[in-house]
Amino acid sequence: MYFRYSLICHGKAESMSVMRNFGLTWILSVGMLIVIVIPPYDFSTVVLNTEKSYPEYKLLETYGEFGGFKSTARLVYVINTTILMGIPYLIPVFILVFRHKIFKQINEVQTHLSDRTKKASLDLVRALTMQAMFPMICLIPNVAYFVLSQSIHNPFVIAEFIPFPTCIIPCLIDPMLTIYYVAPYRSFVTRRRRSVAAALTVSVAPSSTRTI
Repeated sequence: MYFRYSLICHGKAESMSVMRNFGLTWILSVGMLIVIVIPPYDFSTVVLNTEKSYPEYKLLETYGEFGGFKSTARLVYVINTTILMGIPYLIPVFILVFRHKIFKQINEVQTHLSDRTKKASLDLVRALTMQAMFPMICLIPNVAYFVLSQSIHNPFVIAEFIPFPTCIIPCLIDPMLTIYYVAPYRSFVTRRRRSVAAALTVSVAPSSTRTI
C-alpha cells in the first residue's frame, strides 16, 4: 500500500525508502527473535506460569520438565508481546490512512485522468486494501483471546484451535479478490469460462439431437 501511495501521490517510489522499510521490518523481526533467547533464562518461572495458565492439560505430569526462556513479567517479553499484539491493530490504521490519501489524490488532484483510468486505479487500491486488511482482521480475534486468557487465567479450549483455520482464510479470499479487481486476471478467467461453456455446448448438442 505504501508503494502504491508513493507511485500515485509522488509519481515514484524511491529505492531508498523501499529498502528502508524492508530493512526496518527485518531488523525488528530478527531483533525480537534474538533478545528473547539472550541469557539469563527463567525456565522455572516459565514452567510454573504455563502450568498455571493451562492446568487442565497437566503438562508437568504428562511431559515432565519443559523449556522456556523468559518470564511473562520480564520487560523483554512485555515489549515483544506488545509489538506482536499491536501490529494487527496498527497496520489496518496505516492502510486506511494511505487508502484515504490515494483516493483523495485521484478524485481531487488528478482530475485530468479519464474515468476508466480512475476506476482501474481505485479498483486496484480497493483490492490492495482488502488483501492487506483480511490477514489483520483474522489475527485480531486471536490477539483478543490471548490477552483475555492471560488476564483472567480462564482458557477457552475451543479458542486455542481457532487461530489455525482463521489464519488460512486470507489464502482463500486473496485469489478471489485478485480475479475480481485485477483486469488481466479477470479477463483470463472470463475467457476460460466462456471457452469451457462453448466446449460443453458443442459436446452436448449432438447427443441432444440424437435423443430428439
